[in-house]
Amino acid sequence: MKMLEYIHATLIVMLVLPVMYAVAGLKDADGEGMLYLKCLLIAVPIVVTGIAVRRLKNLGLYLLSCLAVTTAIWVVIRLFFGGSGALYPTVMTAESLFIGFIRFQERIRLARQEKEDDLYSAPAVSMLNQPSLGFLWYFAVMYAVGIIFNAKTLCDFAFWNGAVYFFAALAYAYQISTKHYLGLNKRTKSIPRKRLYAISAAMTGLFALLVFMAMVPSFFLGGQRRYTDIRTWLDGIEADGDWMGYQPEIGGEGLQGDDGIIKFLQNEPPPKPSEIWNYLWWIFVTLCAGLVVYGTIRTLQRVFGEFRDSFDENGDKVEALDEEPLHKEERIRQNRRKRQDSKTQRIRRIYRRTIQKHRKEPPARYESPSEIEKNAGLLGDADMERLHVKYENARYGRERV
Repeated sequence: MKMLEYIHATLIVMLVLPVMYAVAGLKDADGEGMLYLKCLLIAVPIVVTGIAVRRLKNLGLYLLSCLAVTTAIWVVIRLFFGGSGALYPTVMTAESLFIGFIRFQERIRLARQEKEDDLYSAPAVSMLNQPSLGFLWYFAVMYAVGIIFNAKTLCDFAFWNGAVYFFAALAYAYQISTKHYLGLNKRTKSIPRKRLYAISAAMTGLFALLVFMAMVPSFFLGGQRRYTDIRTWLDGIEADGDWMGYQPEIGGEGLQGDDGIIKFLQNEPPPKPSEIWNYLWWIFVTLCAGLVVYGTIRTLQRVFGEFRDSFDENGDKVEALDEEPLHKEERIRQNRRKRQDSKTQRIRRIYRRTIQKHRKEPPARYESPSEIEKNAGLLGDADMERLHVKYENARYGRERV
């Protein structure tokens, strides 16, 4: 649980630095992969302050631990990443101090809540705790910011962080929901914990697998993104790599001789995306939108259906009383009776059809089986005698199975 909370906070906070790089139009000299590792360094103060706020009871010790981890982060940056400029150490130091402040504020709210002892008050929740699928909008916004600021690095970080965050939040929701269901009432407490966790894990894993399969095409279509730069909209200048507004130079000194041909080839725009990929992309988007609409409609139908079945016309909740399950031996006896009854009914049906086959008029109500067989002309028949014995046993007794 705590590990998922740390992953939640790390994936969210680490995108602050790429956003600033995108807005400022800067690029890291060490490359995209090294920048991602630099951003992951924020996980150290997140974990340390999370442990300190739970273990340390003294305010002075907590502030000292926050100051120590901030200083350690700054020293590591100066020693190993000294050539990253002034923005990186400034942002990381500010993030570390901000995380320590948020943890301290969380501790104050928790202490106030324990002191007031209000049973109806909501538990203290921090932005660094409790992963939720609702936070996916954050990564979508960061992805959009990367698109409009022509920042491929921010788009990649937001996409991969969002994918990892989805599965982390799903695992957290699985644990919280299953734990809540176990403590819901006395009836569910008798359910074996391993069985309930196994069933929930199977359903969650199946849902995660379906989502992963739906995400696979987007892993290979990252190179088809079309970026723009909001800072150049007023100037009428297209962003680098935008082939929509490209106009080749025609005439002038740029096209004279071999130098002009080389210059023209160097200024050639990137190839236009294939139409097949565009068609596949729109088909995929349409299917996803249809699934979302269908899932929303089904969810609303289920919610309103459960509300209609669970509440009467006065708005009072109607609780269905389930009958207690029968004892195992009683169920065995019932199954045995069902088998015997089915065999009895089969014998009676065979007997009735045999009589109807050899006798046109229906038997009278007062006729005995012997008289019925005599009037049907079957008296003395060997097969009819054996059927007569079975029919008598079916009428007056039960055969052993």
